[in-house]
Amino acid sequence: MTVSPTSTVDMALPGLAPFFDSDQLSELLGRPVRADRLRHKPGTSAVARLREDDGGISWLATYAPPVAVKLEKVFARAVASGLELGHVVLPDHPGHRLVTGPIELDHRLYKPLARFRRAGMERLFTDRVVWVLNYNPQRRVVFEVVRGEERLVCKVGTAVPYADGQLLSQLAASGVPVLETVEPMGLPSSRQLQYFTWFGTGDLSTVEQGNAGAASYAAGVALALLHAQPPAFGTHRWRAPAGSLVDLVEENSLLSPELAGRLERLRAGLEPLLRRPGRAALMHGDFSADQVLVDGSDIRLTDLERCTYGAGASDLGSFAAVEILHGAADGSLAKGSEVLSLPRTAAMLDGYSAGPTGATDSEVLAWTIFHLLSRLSNSFRSCSPTWRHDMANHLELMEDILW
Repeated sequence: MTVSPTSTVDMALPGLAPFFDSDQLSELLGRPVRADRLRHKPGTSAVARLREDDGGISWLATYAPPVAVKLEKVFARAVASGLELGHVVLPDHPGHRLVTGPIELDHRLYKPLARFRRAGMERLFTDRVVWVLNYNPQRRVVFEVVRGEERLVCKVGTAVPYADGQLLSQLAASGVPVLETVEPMGLPSSRQLQYFTWFGTGDLSTVEQGNAGAASYAAGVALALLHAQPPAFGTHRWRAPAGSLVDLVEENSLLSPELAGRLERLRAGLEPLLRRPGRAALMHGDFSADQVLVDGSDIRLTDLERCTYGAGASDLGSFAAVEILHGAADGSLAKGSEVLSLPRTAAMLDGYSAGPTGATDSEVLAWTIFHLLSRLSNSFRSCSPTWRHDMANHLELMEDILW
């Protein structure tokens, strides 16, 4: 079962269509809302972040009737905890419904959040005791904790992060400006939970363009230092790009069948460029301007949850790809020849080249294409009604860079 090539509707999951129409979704739920951060299993289920006009954040889900039994535990937990679940039957689709609930009842984050419940903090999000900074359904929630004058950031995920407190301390001791974990008294702890002291005034993506050059350069220097560190893991947690390319092409072809031929041609052209991935390094794993915290001229690298060992140029391409997509969201889509001249990317590459490591333009461009491909479905996951058009435009950009 695939998504229909002519609409946003999964024919076996009619509850998915309202995710892409905020007016219809708001009418069904009886309040102004919009969905994003979609996780879709064709023919089976769809779960997304639900954003309220008043700043509230919760989750939205729809399941095909044969698997809707998975929600039974969620309903039981809601009753036991006194938390409210929204429940809307879809008109004209017997057996199909939309369900909404607080982050506390996210069925994959429920266990990682258990320590807060045992500490008497079971209504963190419902009562807005904390401010949610980021929420990725079924994966992670990040929130601010304020205790007197102390501001902390807490990250709770379904997986144990690769970069634990010990590794972050080792990197900091080696001169890499990373944000280290702290262990605050009186707050729950576990391997799936990390605390950080609040740093700076925002991340590099939010810094005004005229002031971003120095911080971007510093980010490049910091990344070069990270790449110069010895391997940190007993085994290499990195998959060869050829296998990932095949998976990405298959996933995006299922999502948008009309692009399948072009995607396969892109894979065939890109794979040879990634066979020799360049210098191996201890990588950030998800590097972008969003992962660089800024405080004046000082910066810290953060969100190393995907820290791994592999091609250093991959981090550079990831940074460029995200800047391209941010530009596209603002209405300006860079041409292939302009990629390495994007303001933040250019300054970051200058800083990186000044460090102990380096990468060629061809390596960076190849990995930029790879990371654009890995994010090709972002518009779909953002529940944009123009996602098909956006995918086609972004694929055209990748083709322009490659050829």
